[in-house]
Amino acid sequence: MLYTKSDYQTADLNEVYDLVDALTLGTLVTAHEGGVAISHPIFMTDRNRGDNGTLISHLAAANEHVELLRRGLPTVAVMMDMGHYISSSWYPNYPERDSAPTWGFKVVHFSGRPQMIGQKETVQHLGDLVAHMEKGRDKPWHMRELGPGGLGRRLPHIAAFEIPVERIEVKFKLGQDERPADMKAAVSHLRDEGLGALAADIVRHGNLDGK
Repeated sequence: MLYTKSDYQTADLNEVYDLVDALTLGTLVTAHEGGVAISHPIFMTDRNRGDNGTLISHLAAANEHVELLRRGLPTVAVMMDMGHYISSSWYPNYPERDSAPTWGFKVVHFSGRPQMIGQKETVQHLGDLVAHMEKGRDKPWHMRELGPGGLGRRLPHIAAFEIPVERIEVKFKLGQDERPADMKAAVSHLRDEGLGALAADIVRHGNLDGK
């Protein structure tokens, strides 16, 4: 269970999946009889399958976590950005420092029961992943550059799976419960530090444009 607040939610499922596409690397958690398995795979999204979308990923076939996925045990995929520290020294009442500093960040927990996918779907997944990561690069790399048999030689060592998402828990903690004047000042400092994306998130989720 993720501790969150109503102020930290978003009704836009596309915004949730945009976070996955931006981060790609996440954390996979599966509880089992002997404890908890934790791995750190990449995730791709199919936001059009299922009511809450579907995550697609893969692990090394030798990873013991794979057997738990084959069993379809309840699993959580965690996607969290780095966020950034927001200093009280930025606030208008400095040097009184009468508000505590905070941390702005976005995190989503996706819960579901994993399902293994076949070789054809695995090849499609790997191709989609490479295309996603190589997008916009000068001379992007392509899967065919592995050469004849290059992919086939690797496929037995890859265990791909998907998670039809049953529940999504969101915490976009972006100053919604802080004083608007303080967050406006923080936005200015974040922009100065080259953190324009976080600044824009704080403006949007805190409705600061009109305050």
